[in-house]
Amino acid sequence: MTARNFLADAAALVPVLAAYADRTEQDRRLADDSLKALRDAGMFRLGTPRAMGGHGVGVRTATDVCAELARGCASSSWLVGIAYGGALFASQLVDRARDAVWLDNPDAFVCGAANPSGTVRPTAGGLVLNGAWPWISGVLHAPWLVLGVQWTDGEVHRGLALARTESVEVRDTWHMAGMRGTGSNTAVAEDLFVPNDRVLTFDDIANGTAARRHPDELRVTFPLSINLPLVGTGIGSAQAALAHVVRLVAGGKRHASPLHPLIADAPAHQLNVADAATLIDTARLHLTRATEELDRTSRAGRRPDLEARSRLRLDGGHAMRCARDAVSLLLDTGGASGFADTSPLQRAWRDIETAARHAALSTETSREIYGRVLLGASLPANPVI
Repeated sequence: MTARNFLADAAALVPVLAAYADRTEQDRRLADDSLKALRDAGMFRLGTPRAMGGHGVGVRTATDVCAELARGCASSSWLVGIAYGGALFASQLVDRARDAVWLDNPDAFVCGAANPSGTVRPTAGGLVLNGAWPWISGVLHAPWLVLGVQWTDGEVHRGLALARTESVEVRDTWHMAGMRGTGSNTAVAEDLFVPNDRVLTFDDIANGTAARRHPDELRVTFPLSINLPLVGTGIGSAQAALAHVVRLVAGGKRHASPLHPLIADAPAHQLNVADAATLIDTARLHLTRATEELDRTSRAGRRPDLEARSRLRLDGGHAMRCARDAVSLLLDTGGASGFADTSPLQRAWRDIETAARHAALSTETSREIYGRVLLGASLPANPVI
């Protein structure tokens, strides 16, 4: 299938996801109908290798699909992005582990938490995990998850351990203002054994060892390949908010100001709408540049150099910030009615304000990394930079 086919499929899902967006938010998990629609359309296969029955699409396509889906439901879009990233992680494991995930079910998807948590004890043939991994988006729906781990065996290693979701306890901890439907609860492991063939280190991702296991597939650059589709969710949410406000204002909404009878007649609000649209365009331009450059290097089997990685990382954070700022402007123009429970504008605001604070999308960290690189200042030796 081409990128155009995937986008058409995503566009066809928007009315379905929108119809169940309230239920998804209220239940704090994807509505069954939304989950089925996404699965039937192959949205959880975007990152699954073609050799395993998936689509194996590039980051640009996955990001554009997430942006389209977010016009209907941000939580649904986010979980498609999570499934894409999880598939990229699992795709780099040995064949035996890949078979366990996908051989009997190409629609199975992987979620996870990349930050190391809990305690890890190396043992014969693998690792033993104990502890809690908070806020794992999709843990209520994904049969597999990867848990961020760090351990020492003379050297310090950091990576991911693949496990069945049924092997952990899922605690209901996701009570948030926004992105409620992602069901990003906490996984708790107790003496969980993970064999070595289901462990992936970030060093192996960075130096290409994992990519050489499957040379016909796109190379993964962490965290860029994983995080950029999530920015698509933010942009799609902002686009939906813009469309809503334009319909409202252009449709003749009255203005409380004594200067203009209609909001559409007020220059200040005309400028707000123009600025919001431009911010969304800016976000899309930065994200498109980042995803296309990443896809080019991935197809060539290369990891972008440090300066490119730091710039692309900031591209994603800046794009999300622009989308967030656009929604803020649209709330000013939409007025207080936009905060009514019945208004989709207030959910877009809560969702993007929550999503933009994801640690991986922090512009503060990304700006500092990029500034250090440009100025030749030192950076810590870390495979995730």
